[in-house]
Amino acid sequence: MLKKFIPYTIVLLFVVSCYKFKEPEKPKNLISKADMVNILIDLKLIASVTAGDDIKVLDSSNIQSEKYIYKKYNIDSTQFALSNNYYAFHLKDYEEIYTKVKDSLEALSSFYEALELKELEEQRKNDSLKLLVNKDSIKDISTKDDIEGGLITPISHIDSQP
Repeated sequence: MLKKFIPYTIVLLFVVSCYKFKEPEKPKNLISKADMVNILIDLKLIASVTAGDDIKVLDSSNIQSEKYIYKKYNIDSTQFALSNNYYAFHLKDYEEIYTKVKDSLEALSSFYEALELKELEEQRKNDSLKLLVNKDSIKDISTKDDIEGGLITPISHIDSQP
């Protein structure tokens, strides 16, 4: 069985090794790396919105995410596809783009997590202040009659002589 398998494997390896991937031509209107980073960040953010319940907001507002991105960056779908294919073939450039996208999204996520923690701390602080204000400490202090009745001796009644 192994003797029959070896010739097929050799032919397959020969065919695969002779096959060269054709490099895509550089598009005339290639999107810059910086713009690709920004476009991909926006696409990832929109994809995260469409993954949750917020898709209803987009649908009710009649917002089409891809058209929005194309309009925002003044590109079309063909230009994006050709630029994406070009960068995908050039792995070093594509890795550089996606590293920047990943770093930017992580920084954005950290920023919003810190902002959320700050808001929670502020809310806790406000809640604790409300508890202190709501506890009517003035009612705990004796009335004037209680003070004069002997519970607390007013300063005016204390002899100032030793």
